Amino acid sequence: MVSAEQSNHAKAYLRKAEEYMESAEDNLELERYTPAAGDSIHAGTSAKDAIVTSLVGTTGKSKDHAVAVKELGRVLAKRPDGASAERSLRELVSAKAEVEYGVALIGHTKAEALVRRARSLVDLAVSIVRLGR
Repeated sequence: MVSAEQSNHAKAYLRKAEEYMESAEDNLELERYTPAAGDSIHAGTSAKDAIVTSLVGTTGKSKDHAVAVKELGRVLAKRPDGASAERSLRELVSAKAEVEYGVALIGHTKAEALVRRARSLVDLAVSIVRLGR
């Protein structure tokens, strides 16, 4: 059971995830694909933080994003949506270097896929954090 303070932290992470998600979807619609991809990555990692904090009370803050993927997988291991959530986060964080540090702009197809992955994580976070499912 998480404390009231930990629950508030999970809700704050969720609000952050929703803001990034809204920005990602807006940027995709406006054909700003690189910012859409970047916002998707941030939405997904914030959703992970919300989920993990809500379920276990704290979340890791490693600079190695592969650790975040493993953490999410471990926390959601017994849930039917755990494997797909872990896969979504893995795809998001694996794109981070290309999106944020690469020279090339991100195209529509890649941005759309990243937005879709982030949306699935944010929706799961809403279900867990806000709806208690």
